[in-house]
Amino acid sequence: MAFSLEQASLAQRPQLAAMLSDYLRELGADEAYPYLPLYWREAGRYPYLILSDRQTAGFALVRRLDNATVEMAEFYIKPEWRRTGMGQRAARALFAQHPGGWLLSVSQDNPRGLAFWRSAIPVRATTEPRSAFDATILLRFYYSPR
Repeated sequence: MAFSLEQASLAQRPQLAAMLSDYLRELGADEAYPYLPLYWREAGRYPYLILSDRQTAGFALVRRLDNATVEMAEFYIKPEWRRTGMGQRAARALFAQHPGGWLLSVSQDNPRGLAFWRSAIPVRATTEPRSAFDATILLRFYYSPR
């Protein structure tokens, strides 16, 4: 299975938007996502398509928070590609694409997502609650350039 990661073009935005809707529905979140257009307009935002054998297997939205930190804003692997190793390959390729400090958040109500991220990120990542009132866990780590 040939894997690739490509930055999504403006022409591919509707394809990414359709997957984003599926992803948000799956999370039980509001389907309005006002930030998507910014990924093609603002510097420091990177929309990616995750491909397997030239078929779209998922997407990632990555954004630079500051000079030292990149955030995995959204990450989605289509159900038919889950448990194939595709998600880990994609996550690690994204980390390599943007080496340095990383931040991602996972809902405590999403144990499968949390288990996935803990298996995909470096072992020495720190884990902290976002706030006492939020059921989100922040994962911080550094990915060394190879």
